Amino acid sequence: MNPNFNNAQFIPITPETTLSASVVDPIYSFVPTYSYNIPCLANKFDILIEVSSGISIIKTLSNDTNYYFDLKIQTDNKYLYSLNSLGSPKIGSYVQEITFTTNDTNTHIYQLMSTCNDFKTDSLNITSILKPFYLGGIFYYYVSVTGIEPAFPKLIKTMGSVETIFTYLGGSTPYNYIVQMTPDFSNNITQDIEVTLAFNGNRFYPFKFKSYYAQFSKLDLPTIHVLEYFPPNILSTNYNYTQFGYGCNPVLQSNMNSNITRPFQYINSSNSNSFMVPIKGKKGNITYSGAISQNSIFYSNLGIFISSLSFTPNIKVYEIPFIGVNSSYTSLIRKIDIPLYVVGFTNTIPYQYTDYSYNYFISFVQSWPYGFISGNNTLYTHKVTLVQSLVGSLIVNNYYSFGIYSKQEISEKIIPLNYTTTIPPKLLSYQFTRISSYKYLLTLNIESVNGVQKIDFSQKYSFDALASGSIYNGTFEVIVSPFELDSFMITDLAGNFIIYSQGDVISINPIVTLQIPMEMQYKLNMSSFNNITFLNNDLDLVTDSYNVAYIESDEIPQDITMAFILVDIISFPIDRDINDPIILYRNPFIYNNSSKKFESKFILPKNNIFGDIQYAIEFGLATSVIYSNELTNSLFAKDTELDNQGPIFRSIEKIGNGSIISTTGTVGWKFNITDDLNGFESGYIKVMGSVDSSTYEFNFTINNVIGDKFNCQYQIKINISEPCISQEYRIVRVILFDTNKIASRFNQYVPIMPTSSIINPFINFLDVGVDEITVLSFTCPTPLSTPGSKPILLSFKSSTTTIDVGATNRTISFDFSIDPGVNGIKQDQLPIVYINSLFSGLVKCISTIISYNTNNVVYKCSTELPLGFGYPNALTFSLYGIVNNVGFFYGFSADDILNITNSNYYTNTTLSFGQPVIQSTNPYYSDDDSGELIIFGRGLKSISRIDFVYNDSTLSPNSATSINSFGSSAIRATGIKKTGKPFIIKAFTSSSFTSNEFTVKPIYFNSTKTPTPTSTPIPTVTPIPTNAPQKCQGNPECGGKNQGYCSSAGCICYAPWIGLTCTSQIIIVPQPTINTTNPQTEIPTTPTDNNQTSSEESQKMIFKSLVSLVSLRELNFNNEEVKNHIFDQWIYTPINQFKNQYFTKISSTNITVTLEWFNQTTSIEFANQNLTMNPSTIKYTIEITNYPFVNKLNQLQLVMSASLTLNSNDICSSNQFGNTSTGDDSNYLKIQIENHSLYGRFIKRAIIDNIVKSVDNVLLDSSLNVIDSSSSSLQSFIGITIPYYTKSIIVDPDFSVLIDSKSASDNNDSVCTKNKSGLTTSQLAGIIIGSVGFSAVVIVSSVYFVVKKKRDRVLMNSIKNKVNKMQN
Repeated sequence: MNPNFNNAQFIPITPETTLSASVVDPIYSFVPTYSYNIPCLANKFDILIEVSSGISIIKTLSNDTNYYFDLKIQTDNKYLYSLNSLGSPKIGSYVQEITFTTNDTNTHIYQLMSTCNDFKTDSLNITSILKPFYLGGIFYYYVSVTGIEPAFPKLIKTMGSVETIFTYLGGSTPYNYIVQMTPDFSNNITQDIEVTLAFNGNRFYPFKFKSYYAQFSKLDLPTIHVLEYFPPNILSTNYNYTQFGYGCNPVLQSNMNSNITRPFQYINSSNSNSFMVPIKGKKGNITYSGAISQNSIFYSNLGIFISSLSFTPNIKVYEIPFIGVNSSYTSLIRKIDIPLYVVGFTNTIPYQYTDYSYNYFISFVQSWPYGFISGNNTLYTHKVTLVQSLVGSLIVNNYYSFGIYSKQEISEKIIPLNYTTTIPPKLLSYQFTRISSYKYLLTLNIESVNGVQKIDFSQKYSFDALASGSIYNGTFEVIVSPFELDSFMITDLAGNFIIYSQGDVISINPIVTLQIPMEMQYKLNMSSFNNITFLNNDLDLVTDSYNVAYIESDEIPQDITMAFILVDIISFPIDRDINDPIILYRNPFIYNNSSKKFESKFILPKNNIFGDIQYAIEFGLATSVIYSNELTNSLFAKDTELDNQGPIFRSIEKIGNGSIISTTGTVGWKFNITDDLNGFESGYIKVMGSVDSSTYEFNFTINNVIGDKFNCQYQIKINISEPCISQEYRIVRVILFDTNKIASRFNQYVPIMPTSSIINPFINFLDVGVDEITVLSFTCPTPLSTPGSKPILLSFKSSTTTIDVGATNRTISFDFSIDPGVNGIKQDQLPIVYINSLFSGLVKCISTIISYNTNNVVYKCSTELPLGFGYPNALTFSLYGIVNNVGFFYGFSADDILNITNSNYYTNTTLSFGQPVIQSTNPYYSDDDSGELIIFGRGLKSISRIDFVYNDSTLSPNSATSINSFGSSAIRATGIKKTGKPFIIKAFTSSSFTSNEFTVKPIYFNSTKTPTPTSTPIPTVTPIPTNAPQKCQGNPECGGKNQGYCSSAGCICYAPWIGLTCTSQIIIVPQPTINTTNPQTEIPTTPTDNNQTSSEESQKMIFKSLVSLVSLRELNFNNEEVKNHIFDQWIYTPINQFKNQYFTKISSTNITVTLEWFNQTTSIEFANQNLTMNPSTIKYTIEITNYPFVNKLNQLQLVMSASLTLNSNDICSSNQFGNTSTGDDSNYLKIQIENHSLYGRFIKRAIIDNIVKSVDNVLLDSSLNVIDSSSSSLQSFIGITIPYYTKSIIVDPDFSVLIDSKSASDNNDSVCTKNKSGLTTSQLAGIIIGSVGFSAVVIVSSVYFVVKKKRDRVLMNSIKNKVNKMQN
C-alpha cells in the first residue's frame, strides 16, 4: 500500500478477494469548527478502490443515510470515490458499513469509524498578546492560545459588551489566533476590555484585553475637537435636508489636536457604523470626516473619556426609482442560424439615469442606452437578445435576471438547446513553473465532456488561457501568485464545476495529489522578520517616498515567495473609498546574493498620515501574514501633511440663459476645482437629459483647465439647436482625481455606502441642494411633442462573419446607415454597437458620423475584442442610442437586425494558437540596471526576436540579448537600455508572426538614500536693516569686567547676564507645567540665597509676567486699520516632553504656534541668523498661512501685549523700548518692576513667502488701550508689521523674565509709590520665551514666589537711594 494510506479505522469485514479499498490521507477524528454549540462540519473520505482484471463496481452504498458516494476518478481497474456527509455530525463516535457491489455479484463490506471530538479546555490559557492595530474600522489583536485539545477550533465564540471574533491562523507565527474587535463605547477608552470565551457544555473563560488606546500616553490623546457641519445649518430646528444623491447624507468634520492617527471618532447610526476618516492636517491638528444619518450618535474621546453627541436631523431620502415593470415577455427565435432568446418589457416608473444590472451566465452593469428600444424617459420599451446556450446541466438552472442593483425586477428561466451530462471537468495533471520571485506559470491539463468555460482563482481565466488542444481536452496556462492558490474552480459550458484544493487527488494511476510548490509552504516565526530595515526612514512625505525594505535572516529560505504590502490609509483606502477596487499591491522580495538580504522596492505615497506607517509581509499562501505591529522596526513618517480627500468644487456657476437665442442655445456649468496639497489631476463629468436621456460625457485633465492644479477652472457646455425640446439637463456622475489617485465621487443613484457622503465633490453645496446645483432647465421656443416617423435601420454590416479571438489582430468594425425620419436625429448623440457574448459579457463600439442628410445618416465604428472573447459561441450585435430631435430614443436588438436586408446580426468565433499577443509586463523601474523584463501574453512560445524602441532620443533601438520562454504565456527578455521614458516592445515568432506593439511605462524610482537634511540658506531680500552702533552704558560700564565688555556696537554680555548694561541675569528654573486649556505657562521659583529665607518676618510676593498675541490687523498704506481679527479660541496639542502646539483659524488662514522648552543653552537659526536660546527658555514658532488681503497695497500687523504685575504697592516700575546692542539687529522692550524685568526682543526680519525680508516693530501704547500703568503693574503693546505676502509668514520675537542688579527706582522714567515695608533683592528667577513665527495668541504667565527677609542693610540702602532722587 501507498504510505499515504492508513487502514487503522477503515477495516474490511468481508474477505478482499477481487476488490481492495483504502482511505487516502485519512482523517478519522474531527473537531467542531466553532467552539460553542456547533457540531463538526460535514466531512468526506476519499476511498481508493482497486479491482481485479475484468471486475467493475456496479454499486456503492453506506448504511448511514447521512452519507453518499460520488465517483471522482475511474481508470481500467482503479476507482476513486468521495464519501460525503450530508449533515454535520454531533459530538460522538460513528460507525458505518460500506458496501461495494461488483459485476461478479460479490459484495465487499468495510467498516468505517469516525469521531467528532469535543474540545478539552482544562489548561486553556492566552499566553501572550501583541499590541493591537487598527485597519478598516476593526481593532486587531494577535494572541497565542494554548491548552486546547485535541485541536484548535477555527472560530472561538465570545461573549461580552464588545463584538469579538477569534479566528484561527495556524502555527505560522507564535500567535495562532487573530482577534477582531469592534469599538467599545465604555466611558474610559483606556480601560481593559472584558471578553468571555465560550465552549460546549457551558464552559466559559473570561479574559481581559488591553484597550487599543492604552498603548498611548494620555498626552497623545486629543483633548479638543472643533466641529463643522455640511450643510452648516443641519442642526437648526425644522431644517429639512434632502440627500444630495442617493445615500449622500450631511457630513460632520471634526478638527482635533490628536497625536495619534485614530482617536475615538465614531458615528453610530441605524444603517451604518463607522469610524471618522482622517482627511487632512498635520500631527496635532487633524480633520476627520463622517456622515450623519437620520438618527446618529457621534462618539469622541477627549482625553481618556468618551463624549457623545446625538443627531436627529430631518433627512429626506433620495429614493432610487426602480423600473416598475408593466409587462414583460420572453420568446425564443430558432428559425435562424443562431437561436436567440428575446426578453423585453415596458415600464411604469420613469427612467431617471440609473444603472441596470444584467445577469445571464455572467453579470455586468450598463446604463442607458443599452436595451432601450423605443420611447422616452417617461414611457419606454426595453428589449435585449440573448444567445441560447447550446448545452445545459440538469442540476444547474440558468436564469436571465434584470434590475437596479440588488433589486431584480425581472427573472426569466432560459432553456438550453440541449441538456447534457452533469459530469464536471477533470484535472488530469498540473505543473508549476516559477517565472519570477512572485509569479508562477500554472499549466493545467483538463478534460471536460461539455468543454471548459472558465477557471476561477482570485481572478477569472477563460478561453484566453487555452494554450493548446481544445476546451474539451486541452492545456490551459494561467499566471498566478501565491495568494491565489488556496483553491480554484473549473466550470464547464453547462455550469457544472469542481473545486480543487491543496492535497486533493487528481490522479490514481499513479497517485498524484495537488501540491503547491514547497517555497510557498514554509512556516516561519515572527522573529525571522524582526531585523527588517529600510533604505529611508523618519520620512519626509512632502513627495513620494522611494524606498526599499531589507530583511536579513538565516532562518528564511532564499527561494521563499514573499512580498511587502503597504496598508496605510492612502495605499489601502478601505476607509475612504470603497468604490475603488480595494487592491493590496504586493511588492515582491528578491534575495540579493551580494548583500545577503531580501530586498523589496516600494513607493509610499506623498502627503500621507503621520507616525507609524502600517505594512504587512506576506509569505507563502495568503494566510501567512506578518503585520508591522508585530515587528520591532517601524516605518515612520516624521514630516508630513495629510491629504486624504479628493478634489472638490469650491464654486459653481451655471452657463447660459436656458433658452434658444436665434437658432442655437448653450447650457453648461463653470466649476472652480480645488485640491490644496496633492493637486487636481483628472476628472469625468456625465450629463443626461430628463426627457430623451441625451448623454454628454466630459473627460478632462490638468491640461484642459485654467489655473494650476491647486485651484483651477473647468467648464462644460452643451450646444442646442432647433428643432428641439424643453427639458432639464442633469449632472448624474462626477469623478475627480488628484495626483495621488485619491478620488471624490458623485453618483445620483448608487447603492448606499458609508463613504458616499464624505467623498462627495459637492460637499460645499449641501445647503443649496442637489437639484439646484446639478440641474439646468432648457426651454425650447417651438418644441415638438410627437415622435413623428421612427428612424429606420437601412443597413448593418460587420467587417467579418468569423473572427479569430486568439489572433494578434482582433479588430472588428461596423458600417450602418439610418433613415432619420421626418424629425431628424441629434448629431451629437452617437449610437453604440453592443457586441454580446454568452460567457464574456459585452463590448461597446461607439460610432462616428460619416455623412448626414435628411434621408440617410451613415455611421462607422471600430473596436478590438479581448483575447478569447465569446469563444466558442457566436457574438451577436445590437444597436442602441439613436435620439431624434423631439425627445424620443430608439434602438435595434439582434432580432431586429436579422430582419434587415443585407445585414448580419452575428459573427462566429475561432481561437487559433501561435500568434503572439503581448498583454502586460512586470513593473519596470527607471533605475533598473539589469535590463530584464518579463512579458506576459499569449502565443509567446516560439518567439525568436524582441525589439525595443525608445522614446528617449538618445537611445537607439535594439533587440533582446536573450529570450527565455515560459510556456506560451510569459517571456523573460534581457538587453533593455536603462531609461525612465516609455519604450515600445514588439515580438516576432520563428514562423513570421508579429505581435502587437506594447508600450512599457517605467515607474520612476530613486533608490539612493535620502540624505540627512542640512540647513539651506533662505533667499534674502536686501537690504536687511542693522542697528546703528550704540554708546556703552552702565556704572560700571557693561556691568563690569565679569558681566560684559564694550564693543563698537554696544555692550556684549557674558552669560547669564543680559540687557543694554549687562545688569540683568538669567537663572535656571524647573520646566513649567503646561496648561492644556490655553497657552499659559506658570513658573514657580524657590529661593537660592539661604540668607534670605529665615524669619517670621518673611512674606510672600508674587510677580506675574504675561506675554500674549492679541490680534492680527490688516492696515492700509496709511497705516489705518482695515480689519482686526481678535485671537480667542485655540486647539492645544502636546508634541513631546519639551514641545507643545497651539492652533487657531481666522477665515481661511491657519495660525500655528509651537512652544518649545530649552533646558540648556542651544543655538538655533532663524531667517539666516544664528540665535542663542538660553537655559530655561520657552521658544514659540508661529506661522500664518496665506491671508486674504483686501488690497495688495495693504500689510499685516501682529499685535502683542506684554505686562508685568506684582501684588504689592510699595515699589517702583519703569518701561523702555529701543535697539539692542548685541549684534542681533533687533528691537527690545523692557518692563521692570522693582528688580524684576520682562525683557522682549523683536528681530527686524521674518521669513515671508520663503524669503527673508525685513519687518517693522512699533510701540503701540499711544494708539491702543493700555491698562493704567502704576508702580505695581505695567503693560505695553507692540506691533510687528509685515508687508503683503501670498503664501506664509514666520516672525521671531522672544521674551525673558529677569532679575536685575538695580531696582527700577534707579531708572529716570520710573514710577514709584511710597515704600512701607522695603524691598530687598529677590531670588534670581527667569524664563526666556522665544517666539519663532507668527500665528496665535500665546499667553505666558510666570508666577514668582519670592520669600524676603527685612534686613537692615538692604532697607537702609533702599531709603538712601530714594532720598537722593528726591533731592535731585
